[in-house]
Amino acid sequence: MRAHLIGIAKWAWIGLVVLAAALVVQRSWNEMAQTLLGLSPWMVGASVILTMAAKLCLAENARLAAKRLGFRLGYVEAATLYNLSQLGKYLPGSIWQFVGRAAAYRHRGAEYAQIRDILLIESLWVVVGAAAIGALLTGSLLPLMAEALGRGVTRWLVGFGAACLASIAALFVWKRHLFDRYARLAWPDMRVLLVQLVTWALLGIAFWVLARACGLDTGLAFATGLYAAAYAIGFMVPFAPAGLGVRDAILTVALLPFASTGEALTITVLSRLVYLAVDLLMVVGQEALSPLLRDRGGTGSTG
Repeated sequence: MRAHLIGIAKWAWIGLVVLAAALVVQRSWNEMAQTLLGLSPWMVGASVILTMAAKLCLAENARLAAKRLGFRLGYVEAATLYNLSQLGKYLPGSIWQFVGRAAAYRHRGAEYAQIRDILLIESLWVVVGAAAIGALLTGSLLPLMAEALGRGVTRWLVGFGAACLASIAALFVWKRHLFDRYARLAWPDMRVLLVQLVTWALLGIAFWVLARACGLDTGLAFATGLYAAAYAIGFMVPFAPAGLGVRDAILTVALLPFASTGEALTITVLSRLVYLAVDLLMVVGQEALSPLLRDRGGTGSTG
């Protein structure tokens, strides 16, 4: 019964997101259409290429997490498994990408506890890296955003943030022993830090390029920090597939001090479509090159 209710809640969330998006698009369609007419296809293409490069870095992040737990994968194999599994995140539940990769790792000889720790460490590196970069690059602009958004919206956002922090603090107290264990296990080395830095730099530049393609210049540092922060928060909402609705709302609201509702929504929608297109292109490309990748890929092993 509990699983059934959770499933209903997840599909209800998707329905609400789609309905809300349709209403906003209907009200802002003229602005969105005007923005799209002036869109630079070359800049959109550049955003796609930058996002693909970032996905290659995220595959390296997955390989490093496996290596940390003694499960060795060649980069080509790690990238293949990572990109294939990413399509599962668009299903309600935000866990299917992990289920698919867990099955693949198990098939290659990894133990269940080992798989659990690999996927958890990989996610910790991504979320903590995104949150740190988001806080660092957007913190100085928060007063400006608060003034532009108004007191009501700002109070709601502050309340939401405080609730999130309180929940994390309560979880930390409740599961202190797990936090201590994984803090030691997931402590990043220089290679992990470099991969995270390059990943979020590429994704941030990709988002900034999309904004520029729509005629908006938010500043590169702010665009990078905003995208990283929205990604981190969206990742942590379990019932939102690929952060659907959560990431998009944060991006749209945060762009309002710099753009109209239609312009902000256009950039957000394009960002979502670019990321989805890259996920599909990576898988299609892998399938097309599968004979070559199979010859060059490594084999997973424990120890």
